[in-house]
Amino acid sequence: MVKGPSLVQWLCIFSAMGSAIGLAACAIGDNADGTTATRDRDRAVEVLQRQAGAPVTLEVNEAGISRVVAMAPRFSLAGHASDPVEAATGFLLDHHDVFQLSAADASSFVATRVDVEPRSDFRHITLQRTFNGIPVFQGAITVHMDPANAVFRAVGDDFYRIAEPTNRQLLTPADAATATVRAFGLPLTPAFAASEGLRTTFTATGALDPLTVEPRIFQVAPGDDRFAYQTTVSWLDDHKQQQYQLTLIDAQDGSSLASYSLVNTFTGRVFTATPGANPTTDTRVVVSFTGDPVASPSGWVDSTRKTRGNNVISATDLDANNTIGANEVQPTADASDAFDFPFSPIQDSSLFREAAVTSAFYLANNWHDRTYALGFTESAGNFQTSNFGRGGAQNDEVQQDVQDGSGLNNANFATPPDGSRPRMQMFLFTINGGVQEDGDFDPTVIYHENTHGLSNRLVGGGATTCLRALQSGGMGEGWSDWVAASFLNDPVIGAYVTGNATVGIRQFSMAASPFTYDDIKNGTLAEVHAVGELWAATLWDVRTALGAATTEQLVVSGMKLTPCNPSMLAARDAILQADVNLTGGANRCAIFGKFAGRHMGTGASSPSDSSTTTIVTSTAVPPECGGGGQVTRTFTSTDVPKAIPDNNATGVRSAIDVAPAGLDVQHVTVSVNITHQARGDLIIQVSAPNGQTATLSNRQGGKQNDFVATNLDITGSFTIGSPATGQWQLFVRDLARRNTGTINSFSLTITSSN
Repeated sequence: MVKGPSLVQWLCIFSAMGSAIGLAACAIGDNADGTTATRDRDRAVEVLQRQAGAPVTLEVNEAGISRVVAMAPRFSLAGHASDPVEAATGFLLDHHDVFQLSAADASSFVATRVDVEPRSDFRHITLQRTFNGIPVFQGAITVHMDPANAVFRAVGDDFYRIAEPTNRQLLTPADAATATVRAFGLPLTPAFAASEGLRTTFTATGALDPLTVEPRIFQVAPGDDRFAYQTTVSWLDDHKQQQYQLTLIDAQDGSSLASYSLVNTFTGRVFTATPGANPTTDTRVVVSFTGDPVASPSGWVDSTRKTRGNNVISATDLDANNTIGANEVQPTADASDAFDFPFSPIQDSSLFREAAVTSAFYLANNWHDRTYALGFTESAGNFQTSNFGRGGAQNDEVQQDVQDGSGLNNANFATPPDGSRPRMQMFLFTINGGVQEDGDFDPTVIYHENTHGLSNRLVGGGATTCLRALQSGGMGEGWSDWVAASFLNDPVIGAYVTGNATVGIRQFSMAASPFTYDDIKNGTLAEVHAVGELWAATLWDVRTALGAATTEQLVVSGMKLTPCNPSMLAARDAILQADVNLTGGANRCAIFGKFAGRHMGTGASSPSDSSTTTIVTSTAVPPECGGGGQVTRTFTSTDVPKAIPDNNATGVRSAIDVAPAGLDVQHVTVSVNITHQARGDLIIQVSAPNGQTATLSNRQGGKQNDFVATNLDITGSFTIGSPATGQWQLFVRDLARRNTGTINSFSLTITSSN
């Protein structure tokens, strides 16, 4: 799979001081052709800052793409149009240089999502980059505005800046459909079904759902943009497991440029003995199946009186073929319009299929209505057959397969783009020993799976492929666990299907988790479900401080503000921004305090959502929240050991790149380990990014061997407040003959005011 650039990001803060504007240019690496564009961008941000009247924060990736443009809390850029789409489009046209776009490029963006939050009236407008009318894959910019259409934040995907495609568009949609099934070795023959707008649909015997084909521009690498087709295909593999792939096919030669699985899978930790008590009595109660009149105006149950409606279609899938055949169970309400079927928790759940389908249908509909109230509406990409003219793409109700015959001890949810139907597969569980339990009776499992659809449809403007790396994928799992836990006020996930009331299907209850951000850095959490435990525990901490209702709203609103492929820190910042939008920032310190408790405080950084070793952790909170305002970080060279050339004035250098942007020097110590036969031959110096130098040794020590220093204070050699961000170097020269040596290690501990 071809992947985009890793999100090695620098944070550039443009600060206003009185009437003077101080501008700190973003360092984006050695881009030979980027100097002019960078200067234009910096000037454009300076103009934007003047108009906003407050600091503007700009986050870029390693390719120099502007990822996040954010106004300071409680500040925004006044809107100049009453229509939110016109306001968002006008912002992009007026400030196209901020995104290093030409005016012509900026005019090629079209609105693909208009989401107005029902409670706060905040607006989120996703503008899709196009080229000759063809959408650019992960090429959107989402503009976030307050109720007056004043812009306070804009979030860009990685690939909205493109060049003329390097290939030709020779293939037809039919060719792309054939290339897709060939890429996966599928015995399918696509047949044309329909064409609407840019989408062409094909049917194929053996495919679970129709194949879809849409033209796209896809960036293989910077400067290598291709005409492509985005295709989706779903099928059962040899193990009868659902596969659902979104693939980019080269429009010239039919090769596969990239492919993404759309299935999120819930996995289980197996126990051979049950540590907790199992239910022995049926405690179900009778509840309404009518649904919320705003979220579900046509109700949950359609005219068939079966477990199907506008939000969900539920039935067993015992044959594992994703169809409701003659052998499947789809209950019908009785004469009193009741879905009331027997169930016993001390017998195999496979004996109670009507009850299982009824339970799954209720839970999925209840989840739909609750998340609707939090802002997961039609315009935000939710799951409904009809959208009642309220925006978004329709005909994408959840297909819910109960007691699916393709597996055990599992569940999954496939989330295609808005307008394509998702599928949930629920399995029987044998973890508990003895009787078979069913995830359809466990609300935490249903809510977990549904929430994969929520996060995939909201993060990154609904690209559905934005949660695929270690941190972002872990947050996908963590969001799913946490929403389930919060809705049920129970921090244990999967207690019913495992019989374990203490930890359920995870390592810890999220209310008792010991994990911190350090556990990602040191490799303790190296898999997405494990990483998800940290994210869920952090959100549970916030919920404990703020309460369920407030935190649920902040989390869902924060997803909408979260960029594609986020780190945990990017998602944290989105929650903080959501709090500014909804409460004016009343909960800022409480939120920061809980994140700092998990070592994601104000001084933490993570250049990439897939990064581990480059993570910097912090327990600091902002000064206004009682923090000291200084953060200490340690940076270690990765280019050693290095040999020291004998009698050579050129010498040898070891380098450390200090990030993120905006760090200054308040205190510096150095640790060095050099082995040498005569350290009196050596001149040893450390230089800062601004060129200032500290001399550690100038041919001192005579014929003594080696030079070792631990936490040597060299602060006095540097100007307090000077830039710490950038490259620091250890410079060693040997000015005498016959003796040789090696730089073994070099590290710096830098204290900054932020």
